[in-house]
Amino acid sequence: MTARTLMIAAAAAAALAGAATAETELQAALNSGGSALSSDEIAELLVGKAVTARAGSKTFRFYYDAGNQLFGELQGGGWSGAGAYAITDGNQICVSMPKDGGRYRCLTLVRTGGTVRKYNAEGKASFEILAAEDARGL
Repeated sequence: MTARTLMIAAAAAAALAGAATAETELQAALNSGGSALSSDEIAELLVGKAVTARAGSKTFRFYYDAGNQLFGELQGGGWSGAGAYAITDGNQICVSMPKDGGRYRCLTLVRTGGTVRKYNAEGKASFEILAAEDARGL
């Protein structure tokens, strides 16, 4: 092998090693002292509550009723919907809205200090919960 070929191979190996060890946002939250909520904690936080949550620059309101129905709306208008949710024995909440085509997307909730965030299956933060209050709907 030439020196150039060795350098290219070494650079490729380093890039692959870096990609294999890249930390997800979920792993970073847990590694920095965050704790994943248990199924019971998720239920206590969400069921029967109107929840205000932020995703990027958008703020949403969701209501998780005791019959596993989920209702949501974008504050300021532009979106509203209804679907279903389930809290798993594996400490996740799974949600399905019409755009999901019947599939459930499961999320892990992590508390870091006073902040609770939802993380998707890829470990990316999706929502930050801003408030949750007892309610009978939105």
